[in-house]
Amino acid sequence: MKWSYITGVVCAFMLFAGQVHAQVEGTDSLRMVMYHDGENELKEMIICPPVFCSLPDGKRLKMKICNDGEETVRKVSFCLFYKKKRVCRVRLPHMQKGETYEFAVNIHERLSRKDRENLEFELKKGRCYRMYKFPSY
Repeated sequence: MKWSYITGVVCAFMLFAGQVHAQVEGTDSLRMVMYHDGENELKEMIICPPVFCSLPDGKRLKMKICNDGEETVRKVSFCLFYKKKRVCRVRLPHMQKGETYEFAVNIHERLSRKDRENLEFELKKGRCYRMYKFPSY
């Protein structure tokens, strides 16, 4: 009885207070599929693979975007597409060198592991963009 109570408290703490720890290597890593970035303005921006959480009617994706460049990045937006349809668009704040930005996106459809390859992640600054996807299985 006591052990299950402690486990429940620890799980609740991790759910509500935990930071997003993205997996960089492995099968869940993102790969770039398209880009138009002649001046490499978005080269140093990194999208970490999302963490998937369950909702009663879909999934929540916890996203983490990092600036590993030497300069402050301004006026960058992030778009998430599911089956070629835009689910959300987020204007990222000005990001200093080494800064990260974390947020969550809800998708109100059931997603299986196979449906993850229908997700597309786009970083856009003006006319420059970089599009990422999960590798197909």
